[in-house]
Amino acid sequence: MKQIKEAVSIPVVGIGGIGLSNIGEVKGAGVDGVSVISAIFGTPDIQDAARRLARAWEKP
Repeated sequence: MKQIKEAVSIPVVGIGGIGLSNIGEVKGAGVDGVSVISAIFGTPDIQDAARRLARAWEKP
């Protein structure tokens, strides 16, 4: 993802396989955003999952 981000001048969004365990690493690659559909809707408490993912994304 980092190489793609460096090679293009448009926003890059990470899609697929992204969850709490790796969202920081994905963000560290410099992407502009992520898609976390399964990480949210694949849990019993979608509100909690969304909050936790948002907090993880906002961490420096």
